Amino acid sequence: MNSNALALLLHLVADDPEPLRDQIARQLHGRIVRGELAAGDALPSHRQLARQHRVAPSTVEAAYELLISEGLLTGTASEEARVAAIGPDRRRDLVERLQLDELVAQELGRRELEMARDVQRRLLPPSELSGPGWEVASRCVPARVVAGDFYDVLQRADGSVDVVVADVAGKGFAASLIMASVKAMLPFVTSKGSVAESLTALNRRLVPELGRGEFVALTLARYRPADRSVELANAGAPDPYLVRRGCAPRPLSAPGPRLPLGIRPEVAYSSRTVEVGEDDRLLLITDGLPEARDADGDPLGYQALESLFADEPSTDEPSTWLTGLFERVQLRTGRLPEDDWTAAMLVPRPAGGAP
Repeated sequence: MNSNALALLLHLVADDPEPLRDQIARQLHGRIVRGELAAGDALPSHRQLARQHRVAPSTVEAAYELLISEGLLTGTASEEARVAAIGPDRRRDLVERLQLDELVAQELGRRELEMARDVQRRLLPPSELSGPGWEVASRCVPARVVAGDFYDVLQRADGSVDVVVADVAGKGFAASLIMASVKAMLPFVTSKGSVAESLTALNRRLVPELGRGEFVALTLARYRPADRSVELANAGAPDPYLVRRGCAPRPLSAPGPRLPLGIRPEVAYSSRTVEVGEDDRLLLITDGLPEARDADGDPLGYQALESLFADEPSTDEPSTWLTGLFERVQLRTGRLPEDDWTAAMLVPRPAGGAP
């Protein structure tokens, strides 16, 4: 046995309807998917783990074989088994399956959960949208089956476009219901006034609807292709960034109150307007990305996140840029999202369309 093998404490119930082999495999599967067991970690030998938990060695060996067949372990079940490397895309799929399984175990029906997830996905606009003079790519990776974060892209009659990212306090079903309510209000409040007036009106509507401890952090950016200007207002979300190839990212802080929506009834939000150059990109994020935690539990932080902007390969495609950024955050932290990761990137384009 490898002397560096991890000591594993499992919770096994002999008289449970679930066979001991499946209990072992399920618990190890969960730890690997959550990142509690990292790629390359050596597991105890099947005989050692069997002695520790007073089960038959063949039971542990069979559990290891299941995980090897799923690609979560390498080596052999009877010799040294190690945790396999898992790519970001497959890990996201495994996380979603794990979350569904855990919620089903809490007596929530799988079908109802899948329906809720699908309904929420349909509430979001396509991840790639374009119009005369602009293109927007967006991403939302939920920490659970359903998300509290969301993004939206609202085209206006005057040719401008509103881009929104928002983070509802909390996770799970309660946050997802608030998310749906806020998203339904947005087209009405943003159609009648400036960016700052829209946030003020949205806040006024949300205060009587939200309970104690419930609030929404939200950034609203209005891009006008005619003069390549962006008007920004912020209610408790991270500053958006102006990103230009070869330059340090520039945080864009909005003036006035930054209180999240739904906390206090009368908040007069303010806005700022910035010009956007031909090579500029506007990036809106929620706090899930800078607060993503590594194996030691330390947050990534804004400075490290900004350094990842410069690491992205040169590309004119905002969707490729965002996908690369999310993968780099995943690789840097090595952990599953504990909070939703959401971002939207707006790129100016010639009025005739993307080049």
